[in-house]
Amino acid sequence: MKTLAIPHHKRDFIWLKILVISIVLLGICFRFANIGHKVYWTDEVYTSLWLSGHSSLEIIEKFYHGEIVNLGILKEYQQINIAQGISSAITRLALEDSQHPPLYYCLAWFWSAWFGNSVATIRSLSAIISVFSLAGIYYLCQELFELPLTKWVAISLIAISPFHLLYAQEAREYSLWTLTIIISNYSLLLALRKKSFFSWLIYAITLTISFYTFLFSIFVALGHGIYILGIKSYKITKILIAYLLSLVAAIITFVPWLIVIYQGKTSGRIQRLDWLIEKTSLPALMGKWLLNITRIFLDLIIINENTSIKAIVWLIPFTLGFLILIGYGLYYVCRSTPKTTWLFILTLIFTTAIALIIPDIIFGSRSSGVIRYLIPSFLGIQLVIAYLLGSKLVLIQSLKWQTIWRLITIFIISCGVVSCVIISPARIWWNKGAANNLRLDQVAVIINQTSDSVVVSDAKFPYILGLTHILKSDVNFQLATQPQDLVIPKTKENLFLFYPSRKLYKYLKINYNLSPVYIGKNPVLGLWKLDAVNQHN
Repeated sequence: MKTLAIPHHKRDFIWLKILVISIVLLGICFRFANIGHKVYWTDEVYTSLWLSGHSSLEIIEKFYHGEIVNLGILKEYQQINIAQGISSAITRLALEDSQHPPLYYCLAWFWSAWFGNSVATIRSLSAIISVFSLAGIYYLCQELFELPLTKWVAISLIAISPFHLLYAQEAREYSLWTLTIIISNYSLLLALRKKSFFSWLIYAITLTISFYTFLFSIFVALGHGIYILGIKSYKITKILIAYLLSLVAAIITFVPWLIVIYQGKTSGRIQRLDWLIEKTSLPALMGKWLLNITRIFLDLIIINENTSIKAIVWLIPFTLGFLILIGYGLYYVCRSTPKTTWLFILTLIFTTAIALIIPDIIFGSRSSGVIRYLIPSFLGIQLVIAYLLGSKLVLIQSLKWQTIWRLITIFIISCGVVSCVIISPARIWWNKGAANNLRLDQVAVIINQTSDSVVVSDAKFPYILGLTHILKSDVNFQLATQPQDLVIPKTKENLFLFYPSRKLYKYLKINYNLSPVYIGKNPVLGLWKLDAVNQHN
């Protein structure tokens, strides 16, 4: 019977490989499908603004005085300036938001210089990087696990993960950070195995690259140190010294940008992180943690302030199911793999998570509720599930349990595929932040039904620049910070009021009929048609 079982498992393994390849190809297709169709939200607007070399203050000073300006002129502030070169982009990033290291933005600048400034073009850089992450996870699993099937299951899980899909289609650094996390972890395992100077040099280089991609890479590096201490029984060894030297070398190389960050912090220029320290209750934070863990595998609805309780309740069984599966997976990995494997996964999952969760619990902040900050932890969770499923699919002898685990695998893969199918055509999703609540996609559809329109607003410039990517070229804007600066033309018929402050809303209501055409939950959150009734201007 044993001799018959081996070919049977080999046949199953071949079919599983074919299935995995199909899933990976499907995941790659999802990464590029409708990539230019989705709303260009606030963070992406800042990406393009920095690449253009212009400042946010420059836009306000130049255009928020009541003059009518065409969409095309505003859109110039979303395109790179070849004449000024990449130095202008790095300078602007350093001056306005230095907490974002420059590596991704340098790559994005050259990418735009070579291929253009369209939304689809700049996002395709993240999509391509995300495809490289699939190859990276293959080699990481090959170094980490003895079971060959694990790497194939891991690739499948990441390929059709709705979480990874969302950030593979966003003009931000998180797709690159995912890749650098995978590469630095792989290079560490390689250095531990080869113990050569060159391998530790490669590790130091990968750490440096990761630092220049995202600041929270320091938690990944810290996890590496905890891992090395753990496997070496907390003794000072040559390997620990090699790790420390590599880490110090990476930090020294990153010092120039650390100085930039320090200068930005002391001068008060870094202000866009204020939302992270807003007070958040522990139950709300815990709910966010559970929701984010579910989103690794299943993401079918947009959850925002307008979502009904009923729409959220049905997610609870899925969340509980995934938590049980992850918990059992952690137990199974710790029980069935050597310490060098399970400790590596535990440090990958928990180092970053704990580093963010503890300050949130103490100070009531909400960094740990930001899903993109927990990419290292989510990669570790996916490795746990990959090993669990891979082991159960080929090592279990019981036909009954084999069937059960195959059904579980099919269910998890199906959750990812269905989520990607739903997300792919959507113009907006929860990861679009404020643009999600503003529903820029619906606002644009309404405005685009008219011709030669004027959009009146005092909204923040990122929302306005976000609209420029999805409105027709004949649309004009009339922007102001003070209502009295607005002299609205009497001859214009297609006048719209977009996301006004309460002050502007009340000011215009005196002389205009404000006919709502799209209204959000907030009474001044939406789009109105302007019709003059008693205009004195």
